[in-house]
Amino acid sequence: MRSYFLIPAILVLGSPRAQEGSYSYYCSFSHEPTIDGYYGDSLVINGPFRANGPIWLLSMTPGRDNDPWFQSLTLSSDHYLCGYGKLPAVEPQCGDLWIEPYEFMVQGPPWFTLGADPLPFGPDQVDWQALRTTAMNHGLFLSESQVPTNSRLLLQDGLLSVKASAGSDPVHYSLSGLEEPVVWIESNPEHRFYLKGHPDSPGFSGTLTIGTLGHVLPSGPLLYNHAQPGMLGIVSAYGDCSIASTLSPYWSPPYNVDTQYDLTFSASFLLLDGVVEAENFYNPSPQADFTILGGIQMVTEGYTGTSTRGYNLVLDYDQRLAVQSPPHYPQYALQGTETEHTAPVPSCLTAYPNPFTAVVTIDSEPGRLTVFDASGRTVQSTDTDGLFVFDGSNRPAGIYVITVSDDTGRRTSLLLIKL
Repeated sequence: MRSYFLIPAILVLGSPRAQEGSYSYYCSFSHEPTIDGYYGDSLVINGPFRANGPIWLLSMTPGRDNDPWFQSLTLSSDHYLCGYGKLPAVEPQCGDLWIEPYEFMVQGPPWFTLGADPLPFGPDQVDWQALRTTAMNHGLFLSESQVPTNSRLLLQDGLLSVKASAGSDPVHYSLSGLEEPVVWIESNPEHRFYLKGHPDSPGFSGTLTIGTLGHVLPSGPLLYNHAQPGMLGIVSAYGDCSIASTLSPYWSPPYNVDTQYDLTFSASFLLLDGVVEAENFYNPSPQADFTILGGIQMVTEGYTGTSTRGYNLVLDYDQRLAVQSPPHYPQYALQGTETEHTAPVPSCLTAYPNPFTAVVTIDSEPGRLTVFDASGRTVQSTDTDGLFVFDGSNRPAGIYVITVSDDTGRRTSLLLIKL
């Protein structure tokens, strides 16, 4: 999995301008994308990428060597910025820059889309209040006195443990009996709490969404159970996701900050007025990887490190988010009309089951059928009379793409997810 320094149930990959859906669908979304930094060589965004404006793309290698890779790229602007001169560009190839996988991007929507409707964003545009109300009525609502600012939280299956101060005893809250798997932590926008998985837990296997007004500080690994992975959503109306510094005041284990090495935090973050950043982006030294297994939807890119110190932010999309979302994760709705550039092409290309674990049946018009892996390499190519069974039992989990070309040259595409 390569990294970058910047910082539902429709399975046919139609237009990224779906009229409604969950924000968690996006591996990376920026409401106000910065052009002070660029997305460049070795970048891999293995989930849907969207921004409410242009981004800067730059390749320092000749040809197609190591160029930036997107599962899909959607911008509300009518261009992106290319090369050292930040020249406006409208095609997925510009000088030495080839937006990969180019064979998909050159088809335009849904892989490469410019001029899409802006996604509504911000605490005044997104209904985070429904999450709070659900927690009050059917979930777990924790007051400011129960979780004062700088509290340390541990998450494990069926249990949320809160330690309000270094000298206090932890308080344990059961999650297993909730009518709805939603937690709201009441706070003001300046308050913050630290969160990590319990180090003695085999990994989180539940489903849960945690909401707050303030800042969330990942203070150590939070892993899903390998055998039965859970799904976690974190929503902040006004705060940031700020990686806790190893220089934070020391608390006794397991409530200590444990971020000095490479770590993974498994969650989808919706930061309606915030960014992902590091509490101290000069530490640790040497640099460590901070991997988010899920996605980030935020205002703009924050600072997580320098070239050698702090944290290298790595996004690893949880492919299940293409077809499901954490419980009560906020939704968006687009009111605009489809345009010729963004309207989905009607397709008779379907697959079932999808996601799949071993084999999947593809139903299409007769034509030439090609299966690509996530890097754009051809896995299989064959003629089909309309029904084809793809055996992926010996293939790794991840994203695959089916394309079918008929005798007129018209090509339709379908995204497959192997679990």
